[in-house]
Amino acid sequence: MIRLGIAGIGTIARDYIGLIAAGCVKDVELTALCSRSDVSVHRLQTQYSLSAKVFQDYRTMLDSDVVDAVLITTPHGLHPEMAIQAVNAGIHVLVEKPVGIYCDEVEQVLAALEKRPELVCGVMYNRRASRCFRTVKQIVEQGQIGELVRCTWVITDLYRTDAYYSSDSWRGSWQSEGGGILMTQASHQLDLMQWICGMPVSVQARCTTQNRPIKVENEAELFLTYPNGAHGHFIASAHECPGRNMLEICGTRGRITVENDRALELLLLEQDEREFTRMCPLPFEKAPYTVQTWTFDDSDNKVQQAATIQNFVWTAEGRETMQCTLAEGLRSLQIIHGAYLSSWKGGEIALPVDETAFCAALNILLCSECDLSLIHI
Repeated sequence: MIRLGIAGIGTIARDYIGLIAAGCVKDVELTALCSRSDVSVHRLQTQYSLSAKVFQDYRTMLDSDVVDAVLITTPHGLHPEMAIQAVNAGIHVLVEKPVGIYCDEVEQVLAALEKRPELVCGVMYNRRASRCFRTVKQIVEQGQIGELVRCTWVITDLYRTDAYYSSDSWRGSWQSEGGGILMTQASHQLDLMQWICGMPVSVQARCTTQNRPIKVENEAELFLTYPNGAHGHFIASAHECPGRNMLEICGTRGRITVENDRALELLLLEQDEREFTRMCPLPFEKAPYTVQTWTFDDSDNKVQQAATIQNFVWTAEGRETMQCTLAEGLRSLQIIHGAYLSSWKGGEIALPVDETAFCAALNILLCSECDLSLIHI
């Protein structure tokens, strides 16, 4: 039985507490809650009849000997330092996405983990728990669609109103979030894309703010290049209505299409396209293919959240492997940084990004938001 503490009791933490209280995660006991707001915590204790000990100081919770693991759900910029403190205290860590705002801070967590290899440190990219996307990854890894030619994700159904951004003071700001849609809603899909198709070598992007009272982007278009020359496209929006959610991965032997995270179509060519084009005597002929389809029923976010927490618990017990490690979570952050730097400076940016150049550009935005204390050196 893993004794779990949760640090940062906001909206997402309340969802996780509800899942644990409902018995959706096995072999875990919620033993500690850490928040500056006593009112919020005591309300949750009453709502779910929790016996968890309440802390206002995170360090005190780590030193209390009442937790084996901690789930960090605080604002993005606090994730790395809080993770380091937990690792140094000998405590397993599951960090809410994204892993942080700055890559060098995340690398410091990785350095701390090297000294404590017995500890688990994962990232809450819960879409990896989806049976649909696990099937897609398996198809790609088995080489069923051949060599990667193109991958495209149109994720424009992440609609957010003005009320969303005004619901919390930290939303929509470079200071508190370190970015917009790429760092928040769409980072799940960007993580899946690099998990399935691999890490691109460069990115060219356009990130803009459309029709919302915020500083960060709510629209992004990324053009990615992969080591073999394949191309990727990532189009995300939080202001289109109605939007769409469609992933397409094309290879030399076929195509995968996923609609709305659950409807999967697999088109397989009878012959590799590169062989077919050389052997076919007709100028407009197309290679024959077969089609298979599946529909999955676990696309609900809470189902995947519970599965991810379960995976973390069982990995901490030595029964599974972590579905998204901190090192893998860093890759998504590197792509996001490359996209931002490309949009700010114009042109193609090599990955992983030059963090010195990224921080210099981001600091200009932080200065414009008038909080010099947040400048990253």
